[in-house]
Amino acid sequence: MNLFSKNRIFVIAEMANSHEGDLSQAKKITANASNSGADAIKFQKFTADELAEPDHEYYNLYKSQEMTIKEWNELITFAKSQNLKVFVDVFGIKSAKTISKLNVDGYKIHSADLSNLQLLKFLSGVTRPVLVSTAGSFLNEVDEALKILLKTPKEIVLMHGFQGYPTQLEDLNLLRISELKKRYNMPVGLMDHLSGDSKMTLIAPLIGISLGATVVEKHITLDRSKKGEDYHSSLNPNEFKDLVSLIRSTEKSLGSTNFELSKNELKYRLEHKKNTISKKFIKKGTKLCEGMFEFRRTKQKRESVPFYDFNGKKCSVNIPEKAVLTHSMINNKQRKVAAVIACRINSTRLFAKPLQHLGEYSILEFSINQLRKSALIDEIVLAISEHPGNEIFVNFAKTHSLKFILGDDKDVLKRLIDGTKYVNADIVLRHTPDDPYLYWEGIDSLIKKHIDGNFDFSYMHNVPLGSSLEVINLQALETSHRNGGQKHRSELCSLYIYENKKKFKIYRFIPEKFLQRPELRLTVDTPQDLFVARLIYNSLGNSGKPIPLKRIIKFLDENPDVAKINSDVPLGVSRIWN
Repeated sequence: MNLFSKNRIFVIAEMANSHEGDLSQAKKITANASNSGADAIKFQKFTADELAEPDHEYYNLYKSQEMTIKEWNELITFAKSQNLKVFVDVFGIKSAKTISKLNVDGYKIHSADLSNLQLLKFLSGVTRPVLVSTAGSFLNEVDEALKILLKTPKEIVLMHGFQGYPTQLEDLNLLRISELKKRYNMPVGLMDHLSGDSKMTLIAPLIGISLGATVVEKHITLDRSKKGEDYHSSLNPNEFKDLVSLIRSTEKSLGSTNFELSKNELKYRLEHKKNTISKKFIKKGTKLCEGMFEFRRTKQKRESVPFYDFNGKKCSVNIPEKAVLTHSMINNKQRKVAAVIACRINSTRLFAKPLQHLGEYSILEFSINQLRKSALIDEIVLAISEHPGNEIFVNFAKTHSLKFILGDDKDVLKRLIDGTKYVNADIVLRHTPDDPYLYWEGIDSLIKKHIDGNFDFSYMHNVPLGSSLEVINLQALETSHRNGGQKHRSELCSLYIYENKKKFKIYRFIPEKFLQRPELRLTVDTPQDLFVARLIYNSLGNSGKPIPLKRIIKFLDENPDVAKINSDVPLGVSRIWN
């Protein structure tokens, strides 16, 4: 069903028992919830006998608020006519079975039933969304409930907050929202239950949203001053409407997590950023350095070149005194190249492949040593998945003084694009982090051919599997992302180019004959591959220094039993250019 979008806050009006068992009252509250802009209404379906023993102090009250199945059907039908989704709190197996036969969109498990095995088992079999209250619950209780509920795929939202009649501000613990998201990697909502007349009652949900809540549940009543059932934390209809308006404004203000600048931000840059201005006349061919320029705002509203992009490069034209330095003044052959490495910890075949060790060095560390042999790579960037567990790559980047960005776990192509933009590069050298033995000696030849020939995409042909590299223009990556589908945004980052060759100018770099050995596997994708990689390093490695590809091929030819270890491993769909 996918009700809960990452980009839109889902607002639920919680009626609870403010209808006091009166169907006409329930319809009025429902209509007001719709007029207030709520996405859904939530009811509570129970019988007194499911909630309590007959001698419980509230048993008779619960009994008075029961509605017949006919009334429930009428109320749910009415809510649908008001363009509302319908969620129902179910307080027992009987109520759950009854309400599941009606046209509801989802269920909620009250925290009182978080250990109700019968109810959990029943709801484990449904496919409609389930809201799970974590109120007053220990984490192990949440863990055990989710184990059962997730047996059938469904949308689940953890709802933070508890009904304190009303909840005190110091008991709200909004920071738990981000911790729940981090621990369970699923949507989290907020049901704050602050007093309806508190100044914080309209503010707390907005704070919750900023901490990652994507669902807001709030009580609604017709008139709080009458102090009917569940009035404590309820909003009147006009107040609920104000809350929805504030939520939509907050949603708009939060924007996106990416750092692509908006039109207004770009306009701000032109109006307020300082330009790089030449202090004196600079002759064509001069190597540029910081001392030749000063930095001031000018009437000329255009982007100028930052110091880190011109330092050490030669100008391709004469630059007059007091001129704003632009990219067109720098030799076009000196385009900026970034080696961007997409990193994530998970793999179905071999866990944490880039961090497996060859001797005293990880595969990632060993391959970076090879990239650093290039004279034409300007930057090395790790494009790390933001999915929990990948913090280890962030630590790696910091330890090894590498630049890094965080991005969507599945959209690898977007991470490559963001990593390239982060360092203002326009050409990407793509390297897979689980390939320890690159044809590093050919990197600069590949890059030079790519730039000199003005190609969109260049790749090494017929070298051993895992030794090849790709050089891709940023523009080609952006075209692939814009026009491609989900499969093109996965680790198959150049698949769109492969499938649309006529749209791109492509160069195939063919190495010398001895290196053309595509049947050899030097990638690390399986335990067999890792065993071979370690045997190679143990025989040829020397303190992490790059090993020439010729020596590796020669070693495998002289030791065919080693090459045979992983020779029957399937090629894999990601190797499309060899």
